[in-house]
Amino acid sequence: MSSIAVPRGPRPWWRGRLLAVATSSALAAGGLTVLAGPAAAEGVCAAPVVADAVTTITCTAGGSGSLTAPDEMSGAVVTLDGAGGGNAYDGTPGGKGAHLVATVPVTPGQTFNVTVGKRGANAAANAQFGAPGSGGALVAVTTDAGAPLLTAGSGGGAGGAGIGSPAYPGAAGGDSGGAGANGNGQVPDAQGGTGGGPGTDTTGGAAGTGGFGTDNEGANGSPGGYPNAAGGSAAQGVFSPTGAGGRGGAGYGGGGRGGAGGRYGTTGGGGGGGGGGSSLVSGTVPGAPVTLANGANAGDGRVVFAFHRAPTVTAVSPATGPAAGGAAVTVTGTNLAGAVITFGAGDPATGVTCTPTSCTATAPAGTGTVDVRATTPGGTSAPSAAARFTYIPVPAVTSLSPSTGTTDGGTVVTVTGTGLGGATSLTFGPGNPAGALSCTATACTATAPAHAAGPVDVQVTTPGGTSAVAAAGRYTYQLPPADVDVDLTAQPGLSLLVPYLTYTLTAHNTGPGTVTSATITATLPPGSSAGSPSPGCTALGTTVTCVYGTIAAGSASAKTFRVPLSLLSLGRVSVTATRTASAPTDPNTLNDSATASCTVVSVLLATCP
Repeated sequence: MSSIAVPRGPRPWWRGRLLAVATSSALAAGGLTVLAGPAAAEGVCAAPVVADAVTTITCTAGGSGSLTAPDEMSGAVVTLDGAGGGNAYDGTPGGKGAHLVATVPVTPGQTFNVTVGKRGANAAANAQFGAPGSGGALVAVTTDAGAPLLTAGSGGGAGGAGIGSPAYPGAAGGDSGGAGANGNGQVPDAQGGTGGGPGTDTTGGAAGTGGFGTDNEGANGSPGGYPNAAGGSAAQGVFSPTGAGGRGGAGYGGGGRGGAGGRYGTTGGGGGGGGGGSSLVSGTVPGAPVTLANGANAGDGRVVFAFHRAPTVTAVSPATGPAAGGAAVTVTGTNLAGAVITFGAGDPATGVTCTPTSCTATAPAGTGTVDVRATTPGGTSAPSAAARFTYIPVPAVTSLSPSTGTTDGGTVVTVTGTGLGGATSLTFGPGNPAGALSCTATACTATAPAHAAGPVDVQVTTPGGTSAVAAAGRYTYQLPPADVDVDLTAQPGLSLLVPYLTYTLTAHNTGPGTVTSATITATLPPGSSAGSPSPGCTALGTTVTCVYGTIAAGSASAKTFRVPLSLLSLGRVSVTATRTASAPTDPNTLNDSATASCTVVSVLLATCP
């Protein structure tokens, strides 16, 4: 490959200035400026053009040249368009070149050599034989020492048509990386030649074979060169009226030339198309995307360098967010246009939108404190204290003390766990926030709100999220205790027929809670029994059991029953009543029993104090 030598040492001060003067007026209308010193371009490469943080150098066909990376640049997006192949004289099309986009690392002052080939020439009509198209010329980037870096394969030329009657068409040239098509003809009189093979990463494309003919066999094509070489194009003997094979396209491995057609009398077969050249991607940035589309360009070749400054990240706001991800952050810095934003060990943010000075993004999930970095074709921003993001852990509740309280609320509860600092709410059941919340990283104190009786889950919410439901975070609401004070009184009920004692059994609720149910059992003297019990009371032998419903704090409920005097022994008679059950809890047992005593004088007379 030919190239223009680049002098070692400092570049003359006037070279960049002349480039700037020559092009500045034409570029000013588009809002662009010419970089007047740090970057340089020679040969087929135009003057550098600067827009924001990108310096662009465009190299057009045809020939060789060199360019120098500007100051402060650390990467370049390089676009190569392989050259198209030429058409046959009858219009059969040549193949198309590749479109290649890759990112390469650069250092300021680094020199790249380029070769930018033209489209293959179309064939002119020839009365002696069917003329083929030429293959597209080489389009490649190398180091200043000539080591190949990037090559865009070019298209092969079309095979020439046979001459005579009938006339057999030639074949289309192969696109980059593809074989040329086989020529047309008649078996066995005048067969078409086969297409040339495609270039590869390790060798040039194979030569096409000549077609068989009754009078003469068509000549074979020629293989393509390697590396960074032209396609097969050696001299090829062609007998009139045979069609010649298309010339191969250039590439890292050049395409082979197609074979010529065979001859029969005044009729010849068409030539095979030339093979397309292969592409090369070498020395690109690891992990950076590479675009390679074969068969994309029918015109001249082209090489474009877009040099980028390295991005920087100077601030992240907010600098904290939940471990589950989802925080909307703004990343501030320089040279951020088109950046990929990552958190920690390469975890990509989503929804990234960037200007040159800022990006908005959604943080991924993560833990701990991580570096936020921006990656562009200019490289990846360096880590710094200003470019860190701290993930707030999801809180967890591990214990409650106490784990029970009354339905009225007001119980001060200590919630122990992890990640509790900065809590914004603490709830006892869904939508039931506690009061007086105060938290450290490992504990919160709060006042339980009122709630119906039963268990609820206590959950803590921080900027890191909401704690999961756990058995250790279960709190049970209980009704406030209610004290049932038992009172028993007796009164004689004299009757001419059946004298009796009337007993009144009263349940007093001294609070503080409401009694929801209570049971009081009265025990009668041996041999006696009760009658006429109030609703809710049952008499069985010497036992009377009374069940009470709801009794508000400070209220009472009374029930009665009778004991005939005839069933009682003369003398002192005692009946004892005892609370045997109640709800809610009755913490005071001192007033759970009461006794009423009467003196029976005769079956017709009794006195009760």
